[in-house]
Amino acid sequence: MKLPAFLAALLLFTCAHAKPIPVIFDTDITGDVDDALALAMLHSLADRGHCEILAVTISKENELAAPFVDAINTFYGRPDIPIGVGENLPHRDSKYLSLVETKEGDQLRYPHDMGSGQEAEKAVPLILKTLEKAEDNSVAIIQVGLACNIADLLTAEGGKDLVKEKVHHLSVMAGAFETINGNNHFLEANVRNHIPSMQTLATEWPNAVPVIWSGFKIGISAPYPRESIAQDFEYFPHHPVKEAYLLHSGPNHDRPTWDLTSVLYSIFPDRDYFDFSSPGRVTVEEYGFTRFRPVPGTPWGSEKKSDNPESQRRDRYLLMDDAQAARVQEALVQFVVQPPRHLADPSSTHQAAEGQREPVKLIFDTDMGNDVDDALALAMIHTLENRGACELLAITSTKDHPKSVPYLDAFNHFYGRPDIPLGAVRDGATPELGKFNGFADDFPHDLKSGKDAPDAVALLRQTLAGQPDRSVTIAQVGFFTNLAQLLESKPDAYSDLNGMDLVKKKVRELVVMAGAFQTIRYGNRYREYNVIKDIPSARALTEKWPTPMVWSGFEIGIAATYPWQSVMEDFETHADHILKKSYVAYVPAEGEDRPTWDLTAVLYAVYPDRDYFELSPRGTVRMHEDGMTFFNPPPRRQPVEKHNGRDRFLVMDEVQAARVREALTQIASEPAPQP
Repeated sequence: MKLPAFLAALLLFTCAHAKPIPVIFDTDITGDVDDALALAMLHSLADRGHCEILAVTISKENELAAPFVDAINTFYGRPDIPIGVGENLPHRDSKYLSLVETKEGDQLRYPHDMGSGQEAEKAVPLILKTLEKAEDNSVAIIQVGLACNIADLLTAEGGKDLVKEKVHHLSVMAGAFETINGNNHFLEANVRNHIPSMQTLATEWPNAVPVIWSGFKIGISAPYPRESIAQDFEYFPHHPVKEAYLLHSGPNHDRPTWDLTSVLYSIFPDRDYFDFSSPGRVTVEEYGFTRFRPVPGTPWGSEKKSDNPESQRRDRYLLMDDAQAARVQEALVQFVVQPPRHLADPSSTHQAAEGQREPVKLIFDTDMGNDVDDALALAMIHTLENRGACELLAITSTKDHPKSVPYLDAFNHFYGRPDIPLGAVRDGATPELGKFNGFADDFPHDLKSGKDAPDAVALLRQTLAGQPDRSVTIAQVGFFTNLAQLLESKPDAYSDLNGMDLVKKKVRELVVMAGAFQTIRYGNRYREYNVIKDIPSARALTEKWPTPMVWSGFEIGIAATYPWQSVMEDFETHADHILKKSYVAYVPAEGEDRPTWDLTAVLYAVYPDRDYFELSPRGTVRMHEDGMTFFNPPPRRQPVEKHNGRDRFLVMDEVQAARVREALTQIASEPAPQP
């Protein structure tokens, strides 16, 4: 099958850019805060190795705009990115640029050089100079403000020819191509605030260089959630993105992500975040309306056929359905909240302010080595601890092979936490070597064998005894062996309570990846792996566990698979990455996406209040002697408010599945510390 020319160009661009995509970011970073969010996102993507920020140019006049950009660049560890300011720009006041003047004592809270001993360059000469140095057909220009700088570039001597030679595409946040609140002639701000420049762009931009328009509706369909602003930036005492957002919008409003969507498309044109209109041409009316004219003969055009000259095919605009919108929103959040990679240990600065949620105190009980989802889940935990969302207290293994715990030790060393306590099962299941446990020998670690590690039950008792009452969440993503034995444990030097009473006193919730609560491949009696490998322990724990339990069943993990594309493209920050190496060794066939069973349990354990999942009614899980799990709900006639029972299981619809998959992908693939 022959690919359409547009898609073929995208794939060629992706293949050609295994190395970072060079970006010029043209912004009116003065008014709305989405520009600041988009710049932070670009830095996170640069930390991941996906892009290189060549220059930032500014298309609104405000004396604090360049210093603010410089402060953001410095905060993210790139103080030397060239900054340019356009000429003859309209002035714009700002609610948040004054942050750059904030001091703590005699020092600036957000250090920067611009405006004090260093001045911004002129935008168009900077763009010309930057393009001249670039490889042919390589640069993505992301324009998320007025078109003043780009219009001046196109009319500058040699500018249009240089664009045609060096620029791969223009991603522009402007216009409205769908009905907005019943209005078919919505006048979008980036156009109407400087109509002549947008008309110049639409008329003069080279026909051979694609233009992708992210219209007004895209940004309002995937708003940035206020909950993220409230909770996700606590890894740093004063985060400029959070403070800018609060100054602009306050704590009670979600904000459209107009500018962020243009960034997302430019860096990931082949990840199906968006659909696209048919090819056509955008024109800008004299009153500022952006009109899209499809190529004649396309489904939206006339029946009259055309030879489709280049000039009629330059433009497309982004589209997305509900599932894509949920996925896009999640991607944007995960990239914006990512800590700057140059921070040695961002979580070490975390201290929850009054009213802020404390990090989830987490114990991770895993059968590391039997499937690679355990490794992905542990990578997630390290990322979430970097963000101050959780505190990993201990890890216990239920896989009874000597290399399981050394692999955990190597993994923790790789992610910069070599001192996390580790415990090994005694007389447990699956004593065979896993497909990737042996990689422990390829990375630094201290424990040479699980036999040298503390007994898992003893470590669980020690860990729980040292924590506040009802404070610990346990994520069990392997067999039930360790926790069942914990319940039967006797008082010891760590606690004078028996195991049952210790759990009841210290554990807030157990989140377990096990069982199946919906039809699996047309079968209603699916016997899930984590249960059947140690049925006596599974039955004992299910009967006796004294605290609330949430079950992430087999059906959840298979509904949100981890993408192979991420494995191939998102772990290039290390020449030898323990997680990528493990995934490739485990997966039997190239290109296979893997279920995210263990990752979903971790996601719920750390973020139970983010609506990633729905929860079943409260009830009771029973386990048959063959390992089949049954959920007994409360009586149908009982009012919801009287529903009781220890157990609930996760449920998600297709839109939630798209969002969950994106969250798992971006959290698990967030870079480990600098090698």
